[in-house]
Amino acid sequence: MKKYILYAAFATVGLLGNTSCSDFGDVNVDPEHFNDENMEFDLMFTNAQQQVLGSDWDVWRNGIIYGATMMQHVTSADWSQVFYTWSSDYNSAYWDAIYSGDRAAIRNIIIVLKQWENDPEHAVDYQLARIVKAYAFHRMTDLYGDIPYSEAGRPDEEIFYPKYDTQESIYDDLLNELNEAQAALDGAADAQVGAADIYYGGDAQAWRKFANSLMLRVAMRLSKVDPTKAETWVKTAVNNGLFESNDDNAMLQHPEGNVNNDASEPYAKIYCQSDPGKFYISEFFMNLLKDTKDPRLGLIATVCENPTAAYTSDAYDEGNSDPAIQVGMPIGYDLDGGRWDLSTAEGYPADGNWRAYYSTVNRTTYSDPSAPTMIITYAENCFLLAEAAYRGWLAGTNATGTAQSYYEEGVRAAMNQFSVYSNAIFQVNETLTADAIDEYLRNNPFDQSRALEQINTQYYINTFCDSYETFANWRRSGYPVLTPVDKGYPNAVTNGTIPRRFTYPTTESTVNEANYLEAVSRLNDGDAMTSRVWWDVE
Repeated sequence: MKKYILYAAFATVGLLGNTSCSDFGDVNVDPEHFNDENMEFDLMFTNAQQQVLGSDWDVWRNGIIYGATMMQHVTSADWSQVFYTWSSDYNSAYWDAIYSGDRAAIRNIIIVLKQWENDPEHAVDYQLARIVKAYAFHRMTDLYGDIPYSEAGRPDEEIFYPKYDTQESIYDDLLNELNEAQAALDGAADAQVGAADIYYGGDAQAWRKFANSLMLRVAMRLSKVDPTKAETWVKTAVNNGLFESNDDNAMLQHPEGNVNNDASEPYAKIYCQSDPGKFYISEFFMNLLKDTKDPRLGLIATVCENPTAAYTSDAYDEGNSDPAIQVGMPIGYDLDGGRWDLSTAEGYPADGNWRAYYSTVNRTTYSDPSAPTMIITYAENCFLLAEAAYRGWLAGTNATGTAQSYYEEGVRAAMNQFSVYSNAIFQVNETLTADAIDEYLRNNPFDQSRALEQINTQYYINTFCDSYETFANWRRSGYPVLTPVDKGYPNAVTNGTIPRRFTYPTTESTVNEANYLEAVSRLNDGDAMTSRVWWDVE
């Protein structure tokens, strides 16, 4: 896998070397005219795989400053977005990173698809690229709603002002694309791209499970807006074949952990290098873990003497992860000396040294630059299957479990998943033993009357440092129940409610005005963070 990551880093550099330094704002602007003669399509595929997962640009803005604080995994006194203030650049960060600029994953994967579509040598590779494209658009539409889809990434066809497809039509196509791709991979030989595939090294059958696991996730998104269609596609995904254990997990390894480029885990890079000491485990999340005696607590949180020291600094320390000393930071405070000043919070340390008092993100797991990025996991599959079983959607499938059995299997898988953190392996082996997991399940038994809350709360815990997915599943399920911050904060834009989407880039209102306005007209509250995407019905 180390070879794959080095290849990924080279792909990024190689692609940038073939483009100008300009940042193109429009979705379909073609930088320096890529063509068959000057592109290595394997490397372009690698780059798309890496970029769809996020880089420090969007993860810092959409993923942490907004996403992780809105979902109350972490909080901050240094960033006003904790209070749902609006920033155009921060709202549009993922859009800008994925659609436009030098490393636009959507443009790149569409170029690759066109190159491989009718090439028998790359028949399997083509199916892999379809799945990467589906993943990219699935994330994009979940964050923004209606987006350019059918006409996106096609400057060679002179479509410079793409229409915004409805989220409903996008979802229909994503499900069909995934189903066709997985069917084409059934029994297929490994892909020609080989090591250029930085998820599975070209293993076609692993990709087939990945496609179906993504299909399950996409299908469950429809649980509020179209439960009949959701059930149909859940059954399709189950019968096609999902992940069977943690060995199947889709993830991107970062063995080099280089914080000077995109070779490190992006959340970790922000937490330990780019913005150290600015984000802390929220009081809500801490209490959730403590109240249930969750043995993962010490692997999620740590207390550092000087958390502001960057990873590359001699003063950097991994902290103390003893569960007994972990303290969550109260949500909804700043450092401006007024009504919301952190010093007024209950439990504020008497010596005022709050940065060394509150728990930050554990630096041997989620804040380790060499840690893997989790894409879709077996545990997530189990929790979605638990909910599907609870809803009665697994009848007639080859699934044999119950809501309780899938829930318990999901908890076990989520805890055993920590074995991927090599720098924390001693602590993992010491605290997440089979007996400790059994005890946790005994102390927190499955309750049919609280099934949806329990299942989706576990999903929430498991998607820590995948804020885009946490945000989507919270909107879909309503769990865990989160209390918004004080709505009186100056410049807050949601009237005290937790945002439901991100806003489009302001450039779209001028560059692609007609299509932008049509899309905005379909939103219940206009191009605002309070509008709901299609599947997020009340």
